[in-house]
Order: sequence, then structure tokens, then C-alpha cells
Amino acid sequence: MRRDIASGEYAPGMKLIERELTQRYGVGRTGIRDALRHLAAEGHVELTENRGARVSELSFAEALDMFQVRGVLEGLAGELFAVRGTATEKIEFAESLPPIIEAIHRGDVAEVLAASDIYYAHLLRGARNAELRESVERLHTRITQLRRISLSTAEGSEQMIPTLQRIVNAVLSGDSNEAREACIAHVKRSASVTLPALAKQHGSSVADVTTMQS
Repeated sequence: MRRDIASGEYAPGMKLIERELTQRYGVGRTGIRDALRHLAAEGHVELTENRGARVSELSFAEALDMFQVRGVLEGLAGELFAVRGTATEKIEFAESLPPIIEAIHRGDVAEVLAASDIYYAHLLRGARNAELRESVERLHTRITQLRRISLSTAEGSEQMIPTLQRIVNAVLSGDSNEAREACIAHVKRSASVTLPALAKQHGSSVADVTTMQS
């Protein structure tokens, strides 16, 4: 269910009906209710008495916080991968980028997200830091929701390519400082597309959007 929320199959604000969920996932209502409570504790689902469950909508403030944390975590992952990754791991990382580019050119958002998951799995694996990897994986659903917003425009998707390539280049060269800065720059680029869209939805100040640029 978490994966389906991340993929956008269950969109923000969508009501989750227990009967339909039991049929989809092949488990009883007790299992579904346990899953919903778990997802609510993670912030992915809102539970309201007498009104049931619905997918949480990411607020502007939450998105801003997420980008700030994501920049730090991914920056550290790039830095560590550049110095800890093996030659084979770095080559496999580089080879995970072309599928993202191809999916972007096709305009297939779902495929971009799937290919991006592979790209970031290589990044985190090469960093060899279990605590870092666990921290990023806990945020995966929210991060994917933000990526989906940034990919919803041609500008956002095309802007991904040079920033992702910069990360690959830095990791391949073993430049830890450049790898960290490249990862942070990629997150800031994504924020520059996503936050203004959310600001319009939630009526936030444009000044708040520039916070990511500092």
C-alpha cells in the first residue's frame, strides 16, 4: 500500500475504502486496519473517526522541510559513495542513468520514477552507511510524491538530466566534495520546480520558496 501511494496510484486526498483494499491486497479487514494505522503513524494516511481513511496531502511546509533534509542526506550519500564505492558499483551506478533519460524523453513519469529508484538504490548502496540508507528509505514515499510533482512539467523533468549526470561524473571521478555538492544541487533544482507549485496550492509566500536556495 505504501508503494502504491508513492507511485501515485492512490493520489493525495483520495479516500481509502476498506472493502476495496481487502480485495486488492487479499487480506482481511483487521490486516488492512493495522496497515492503515501504521501508514497513519508514518504520515502517509489520515484517519478520521466516522469518516475513514484518506491519503495525506503534502503541505508546503512539509515539502520544504523534506527538501532540506533530503539535501543533507543525499549530499552525504554522494560524498561517501565517491570514496567508498567500488569500481563495479560506480559503473553500475552510471549505467542506471540512461534508463531515466530515455523515460524522460518518452514522457513516461511512472517509468522515470521506477528508474530513479534503481539509481538511488545504487547511490545508497555505494555509500555503505546503514543508518543513512534507513533514514532515506523511511522518507521514500514522501520523496517520491515530490518527484512526481517536479516531473509533472517538461521543465522539471528535463532539468533532472544534467544534475543527475553531474552526480555520476563526480562519483566516477572519486571527488567526494563535488559529489556532495552535485547531490545538493540536484535537490535544490527539484525544489525550485516543486515548491512554487505547492506554494500556489497552499497560498504560501513566494519568499518561503527561496529558503532552499540559501
